[in-house]
Amino acid sequence: MASIGDAVIATDCEGRVALMNPSAEALTGWPLDKAQGQLLEQVYVLISEETRSVVESSVAKALREGCIVSSFKPTRLIARDETERVIDDSAAPIRDRENQIIGVVLVFRDVTERAPD
Repeated sequence: MASIGDAVIATDCEGRVALMNPSAEALTGWPLDKAQGQLLEQVYVLISEETRSVVESSVAKALREGCIVSSFKPTRLIARDETERVIDDSAAPIRDRENQIIGVVLVFRDVTERAPD
């Protein structure tokens, strides 16, 4: 997970950060040792590009709906230092052998350069 270019965060079934790779640490501004155990919404804050209101994360939807979820609307990630980046993300449930959801893996990337001004 450390060598993947995209940012990756894995959560438990309650949406608490379990793991994150260095790319996720860089984009969110949260080091793993501070983020681990935090609710994802504290570490991964998204706002709508259009309304600037807080939006639900793909992780919350994946936990609720039990399926792969991708963001299709332009969203901005607000980092710990309040830096804003336009991102694309997708989340997929992690299931155990009994097909129960035990967490979610979130993959996201900075697409600010692709975003229209």
